Amino acid sequence: MRRRTGSPRDRRHAALNALVLLAGGFAGAALLSVLHVPAGALIGSVLGSMAANKIAQAVVRRRARAATRLPSVSRALPAPVRVVGQVILGVLAGERLNTETLTTLLHSLLPVVLSVVLMLLLTMALARYLVVRRNVDPLTAVMSAAPGGISVLAITAQRQGAVMHVVLAIHLFRVLVVVLLVLPLVLQWLRAH
Repeated sequence: MRRRTGSPRDRRHAALNALVLLAGGFAGAALLSVLHVPAGALIGSVLGSMAANKIAQAVVRRRARAATRLPSVSRALPAPVRVVGQVILGVLAGERLNTETLTTLLHSLLPVVLSVVLMLLLTMALARYLVVRRNVDPLTAVMSAAPGGISVLAITAQRQGAVMHVVLAIHLFRVLVVVLLVLPLVLQWLRAH
């Protein structure tokens, strides 16, 4: 006999899952921020929630084997938590935009347009490679290859129905390479000159 998805027990499982993910995210963000890792809050929250999710899944599987029946576990955060996260991201982005930023953009319009065109061409090339060579569905390939912030693209990918773990893995790898490898090399090169 299957349980209804909207039962109080399922809602408790979903709430507990959300708390575990949030606790893991905050712990990872705090750890990498204390260690002064560049973009530590973002990278740490992704890695921390991922680790907490894996630990929670292992606990659920162990209990399921003991009870010989797999309980219903929600893997997605409840909608209100996602909405609060989106609002916080919007506020952070809005805080940084002002008339001075827009004026600078207007004065640099040609290089900005050229860089956007170049990024779009590279995005299309990488997305095509993922579709043709790695059998990734086109939507997931485009979301994985698209330039942008990991948090914004993760929200967009989820709304569009892309395979989240592929999108997040590729973007997390990109952020880690840029922040932990490329950025220190560029800073070292700038100091030398």
